[in-house]
Amino acid sequence: MRDSYLEDLAAPFEADRLIEIRTSGMKLMPGLSVMSGIDKEPRAVSMKVDKLGLEGDEHDLTFHGGLDKAILGYCSSHYPSWQESYPDRVDKFVPGGFGENFVTAHMNERNVCIGDVISVGPEVVLQVSLPRQPCFKLNHRFSLKNFAPETYKTSRTGWYYRVLREGRVRAGDELKLVERKWPEWTVERVQEYLHRVTDNDEMNEKLAGMEALGNEARGQFKNRVAKAQRRKLQKKEDAWESFKVVARKMETPRTVSLVIEAAPKPHFDGFPWAAHAKLKLGNGLVRRYSVVSSSGEGSESARRLEFGIALDENSRGGSRYVHESVGVGDAIEVANVTSDVHGPANAASHHVFIAGGIGITAFLQLMKSYDSINWSFQLHYAVRSSDDMPFRDQLESYGDRVVIYDKSKGQRMDVKSAMTNTPWNTFLYVCGPNRMMEAAKAVAEEAAISPQEIHFEAFSADTTGDAFEAQVVNRKNKVVQVGEEESLLEALRREFGDIPSSCEVGNCGTCKVAVKSGDVLHRGSALMPDEKGSSMLTCGDFRRGAFGPRERAHDAIIRKDKTSNGEMAELPLHAGATYAIKMVPIDATGDQFAILPIQMPPAPSFPKTALHEVRIRRNAPKTPTANDSRSLFLKNIPADSTEPHFRAVFTELVGAGRFETMTFEGDDKAEVAVDPARAIKIAGFARKRKRGEVEDEEKAEEEAARLPDIWTRRLHRSGSTAIVLLADEKSVQLVLKAIAKLQKTKKYPVWGQGLSGEVQSLGSPWISSHLRLCRAEKAEIQQATHAFFNVFNRKEKEAAELSKRLRNEPDEDGFITVTRGGKAAPANQYEAEEARRKMVEKASKKKSEMKDFYRFQLRERRKQEQAQLLRRFEEDKKKVNAMREKRGKFKPET
Repeated sequence: MRDSYLEDLAAPFEADRLIEIRTSGMKLMPGLSVMSGIDKEPRAVSMKVDKLGLEGDEHDLTFHGGLDKAILGYCSSHYPSWQESYPDRVDKFVPGGFGENFVTAHMNERNVCIGDVISVGPEVVLQVSLPRQPCFKLNHRFSLKNFAPETYKTSRTGWYYRVLREGRVRAGDELKLVERKWPEWTVERVQEYLHRVTDNDEMNEKLAGMEALGNEARGQFKNRVAKAQRRKLQKKEDAWESFKVVARKMETPRTVSLVIEAAPKPHFDGFPWAAHAKLKLGNGLVRRYSVVSSSGEGSESARRLEFGIALDENSRGGSRYVHESVGVGDAIEVANVTSDVHGPANAASHHVFIAGGIGITAFLQLMKSYDSINWSFQLHYAVRSSDDMPFRDQLESYGDRVVIYDKSKGQRMDVKSAMTNTPWNTFLYVCGPNRMMEAAKAVAEEAAISPQEIHFEAFSADTTGDAFEAQVVNRKNKVVQVGEEESLLEALRREFGDIPSSCEVGNCGTCKVAVKSGDVLHRGSALMPDEKGSSMLTCGDFRRGAFGPRERAHDAIIRKDKTSNGEMAELPLHAGATYAIKMVPIDATGDQFAILPIQMPPAPSFPKTALHEVRIRRNAPKTPTANDSRSLFLKNIPADSTEPHFRAVFTELVGAGRFETMTFEGDDKAEVAVDPARAIKIAGFARKRKRGEVEDEEKAEEEAARLPDIWTRRLHRSGSTAIVLLADEKSVQLVLKAIAKLQKTKKYPVWGQGLSGEVQSLGSPWISSHLRLCRAEKAEIQQATHAFFNVFNRKEKEAAELSKRLRNEPDEDGFITVTRGGKAAPANQYEAEEARRKMVEKASKKKSEMKDFYRFQLRERRKQEQAQLLRRFEEDKKKVNAMREKRGKFKPET
């Protein structure tokens, strides 16, 4: 069927029949705020055709419509093939699905040529002008991500006509080939060089000279020809270019806007969207900043770049120099104006920007461009305060497409909600502080967001980390020392001169190098998951501080690649330097994480053995406790972790008897972090002592108030934490030493080994037990409910009495309970504020307290209150009787 379909498409065309004529007005696309004319309906009547197309047919003039795009034609024979490829979308692949005006059965991209003159009926004459260039709206139309590229890869896009002679047409009219000047240039062949083979200079030059080809495609070929000519004539020049500061404005007290300008440049195509540029400042520092806006297309316009630069509190000279020393008229050298945003973003139906602080500058130019072409987007922007929002005018012009989170008003951005509550086929952009970036990466991983659907734009490279050594094997095994406050890229430049790089914040991947051995902590976003095992980014990735004392990576193996003649040759540094990372010893008492690899056995859902890395260190909470010295803090525990699992792991590491207990993140039994001195004070202060049997009864009542857990096991979110309590401090030391030893022996503990019967299995038995526990007996629920409210009322009463005693208020009999305590710890801030509030309250009630000081005064007041209540009761009673008499006696009907 496929072969016969392709043979039919290749058959020559001389005449065809107009099956349908379709037009439409502009409509909102489902789920988007974007208007489109793609949803066209068939017209059975005669339709007028003028130079701009069919009467009543509307277009989004951003990309459609005009003299070269007056009418869109499409071959209905393509639809069965699309239905075969996408059986779930059979109802969508029907005539009119591609938004065509003319539906034909035989004419298609393989037998229709650019420049063909075609008559339609007795009046209208058309000329084929352009291949249809698909956009994201096709993806949304058919609910298929990245579908648009498939249409031009298979040359099933449709084609445009320009109108040579106006008139009227109707369904059933005959289309005849009148003239063909370019028989070698079918629509399919033009698409070959427009989309698939873009670097053929000869074909680009031929197509650039084809007069019948519409300006949209012909302009692209002309640009390619001009670039090829510039490459031939271009001399090797210095990458740096001098710009002059022509405007300076403080957007906020912390953010300055700089506009720099350079002379026009012949055949300049303009700066890319969402660009960033490398600036060489007057103090010798080189920094990269995002471009807020740019201009200068053509040969006559001055080239301008605008930057927004915030003063970093921990500035090492870059932003501080700009704020304090750069003014109008100063010269700044610029290089590498590039962008990292490209590819799948163009195929998205909706765009969501998530930014924090000065990170907004990375996307301002992109949003302005999207707004100009009517693309759908939304911005979530977190700021310190509304006064600290740079480029306010531009953001306010977008109206309700911008959501501001003002930290000074207690507003916090829910990154997960912003990234997941989005329309179908959304592309995400994230730029902000490190915490926001890490949160976004965690959400992307948890929500299984493809790397092809999100772009991370770091606006500062985190160059702080542990010191380490890098042995560059194709530079005579030179060992480079990398300090704690510098990146590997800076260290390599210090030793070998200029090293290729671009963004220098981990976005682009220009500075990527191969790693032969060593454990790397990846901080950038440019590497794909399968690259992280063998590559790193020199601008921000570091060795992982996870090895024990005096542990070092294995010696490097010099990597050599074959040349074209089969000989072995060392790679040059810029083509992928290979080096070994040697680890600096970690401090046994520090707060660095060690890596505990755990071997995960095969499972039915993933029948392969895998390694899971748990990060582990000594527990060091903000509020110290007595057990900190014998506890460990664990991060990134497996999702199915239980206490028996880790008991078995630690038993394998250091033997039995050293593991006591474990607390997982979010456990109800987790203790609240309280100042120990204050905890003792509160526990023993102003409380009535209870007899043992009373306490036992209350505990039994509290136990009765609890329903049984409905889950026999709990799963943990990705990256969850836990605290392990060991027998003593020596046990902690033994565990850390055993983990360091694992890096040599590679004999990793196996997850779940030896736990048969001790832990309930997951899967259907787990769900079955949950469903069974959810259906508790009615009597059991009633008993637990009654017990709960008894406990609640008792605790409320105890809390009220305790509050009175703490405030030294008289009880019902007028007595004040005085308690005696020993030396208390110094009051913390909360206690000091509470004491001040009580003093103010006490002073304001002094008069009333003096009146109620003596017991007889209190009794007298209570008698007055009771008498007043009696009077009100009698008055209400009289009113009720009067209403009854006024209404009369009521006799029910029988």
